[in-house]
Amino acid sequence: MIVAPVGTFTIGSPPGEAGRGGDEGPQREIRITQPFAVGRYEVTRRQYEAFLRATGHPVSGNCMTDRRKPGTWALDPQTNFRDPGFPQSGTHPAACVTWYDAKAFIAWLNARTGGGYRLLTEAEWEYLARAGSTSAYPWGARAKDGCRYMNGFDRVIVRKKGDLYKGEAVSFADCSDGYLNTAPVGSLRPNAFGIYDMIGNVGEWVEDCSTPSYSLMQSNGSMHGGDCSKRIVRGGSWGTQPRQLRSAERIRNSPADVDDSIGIRVAKTL
Repeated sequence: MIVAPVGTFTIGSPPGEAGRGGDEGPQREIRITQPFAVGRYEVTRRQYEAFLRATGHPVSGNCMTDRRKPGTWALDPQTNFRDPGFPQSGTHPAACVTWYDAKAFIAWLNARTGGGYRLLTEAEWEYLARAGSTSAYPWGARAKDGCRYMNGFDRVIVRKKGDLYKGEAVSFADCSDGYLNTAPVGSLRPNAFGIYDMIGNVGEWVEDCSTPSYSLMQSNGSMHGGDCSKRIVRGGSWGTQPRQLRSAERIRNSPADVDDSIGIRVAKTL
């Protein structure tokens, strides 16, 4: 883990940003006044497997995947954390885990240590992902400049599976990150804060409930209310098209959803 610096940033996207969702505004200036720690990498398969073996926590099944037909995602009873539908080693990020699984993993960490481990808040996540940037992507304005930093939907997937998002203005990042599915954590370049895979590889559960806008967000990043039948996933994944790899992109999922493109990053209160 590393200690995130304190600072100020603007959450959300400007109205003219390509691919912008209606829930990405109004933009708000957020002040991060207390340092906190964050995982330099996403939680790996090896780490999550240690939790499963120590606790007997069940492996969530019926994971969302396109293993049966590329480009057609469906729940599959044979797909789970241990078999996400593609090869992984212990250093790949854990996938096919629910929000509840993520919370159980963190509870196990806290029971073994002095406590303080938690998920990131949504505001903390975007602050870390932007790492001082104000452009659509942490590396700049164009998705095709990002393959040194993110593992997303790119030429590698198009060559193997075809263009799965035909009809989109920009359906894939016109570059090659070198990976068809997940990459071992830390395989690509870190962002300006020294954190790896904030964008791409696997999406990351955050603590926040779903909200239709930032209208109720406070200047410290806290949010009141929200629909807790949905939780927010941030960052996009190995199969995510460019518009959903932007720093401001918000995705709503049921906390019980199992998906081969969603994993965990851990934070810690100091």
